[in-house]
Amino acid sequence: MNSFEPGSFSDVFNTPIGNAVWEFLHRETSFACLETTTYLKRPALEGLQPHLLSEFGDEVRADRVKQMTGRMVRQLMESRGYQLDQTDVGIRVGDLYKTAARYRKTSRPDE
Repeated sequence: MNSFEPGSFSDVFNTPIGNAVWEFLHRETSFACLETTTYLKRPALEGLQPHLLSEFGDEVRADRVKQMTGRMVRQLMESRGYQLDQTDVGIRVGDLYKTAARYRKTSRPDE
């Protein structure tokens, strides 16, 4: 598991939920959800919302936790060969996030 670079979110990351969310995102099932939602050209976090709520309950609804989770997802996606496509994309389903970032797979020169 890569280490998270929390930047301005070190206050939230250095709490039990911060570390738990980082570990949760590294589960293969969580990444599969992020990747599938991205494949469908939707914000990565859109499909993960019900799983985050199921795992962490209302604690994950705090603005700083949601923002930190977005930063975590970006670092995770970029480490797995995705790049930021667009920020502030509206979420169609779920009620945890209103907007989130969309990613796309980085194409290699030989493709």
